[in-house]
Amino acid sequence: MSAPQSPSPKPQTSEQNVNLSEAIQLICHAGYPDPRMNVEIDATQVLQRVIDTLCTLSMHDGLTGLSNQRYFKIALQREVHRARRDGTPCILLMLDIDHFKKINDQYGHPEGDRVLEIVAKRLKQELRPGDTLSRYGGEEFAVILPNCPLKYAVQVAERLRKSISEEKILIREEQSLSVTLSIGAAEMKRTTPPDAAQFLKAADENLYKAKTGGRNQCYYEAPLKTEVSPDERSVLFQKKATKKSSTKKLRSKK
Repeated sequence: MSAPQSPSPKPQTSEQNVNLSEAIQLICHAGYPDPRMNVEIDATQVLQRVIDTLCTLSMHDGLTGLSNQRYFKIALQREVHRARRDGTPCILLMLDIDHFKKINDQYGHPEGDRVLEIVAKRLKQELRPGDTLSRYGGEEFAVILPNCPLKYAVQVAERLRKSISEEKILIREEQSLSVTLSIGAAEMKRTTPPDAAQFLKAADENLYKAKTGGRNQCYYEAPLKTEVSPDERSVLFQKKATKKSSTKKLRSKK
């Protein structure tokens, strides 16, 4: 008795062929190789390559090559749960390029895009391989620093700020400009509820305070239980006491 034959795959409709063709065009336009180029693979493998590449594209920013907001939120949730489970510190930095709208207005959007590309590249060079750097949207970036104590995270934030402020970005026929960053930082502690949304909100609120407080600085608001030695506090922070918490601000040197 002969073995039963597997059913033949259903033929693709004209609409499905159009969608696949458009997907391949999108992939090629993004700089990826045409998945049909390898003659040794069948249609199913081509389709799988298309799916894999589209998944990659959906998680990355087309301009800077960094992971995008979609990927960032997945990574943030993962790191929040890991920090909670293992009792390890985790820091979230939200970064914003100061006065970026003026750059677009004065020089045009192509030059603004170049600024974003240069800033993204420079930030990436200053981080560890295990850190997550994402373009959160517009001129805003996000950095997740897993297993990073507060005192080192503050140094990282200052290094990022200083690195960008010292970068000369070449635009328009040897004309260059410099930009600065405002940074808001938040710490995930083992006693903190595993809520990525609240973690993000805390960093975003501190970013707002950094911008309204003069820009080109890192702002961090710490719970009273945060363990920072007096020496570290005097070197790394400017202390501003409040009733419920100690607020610490790292300003740029002028």
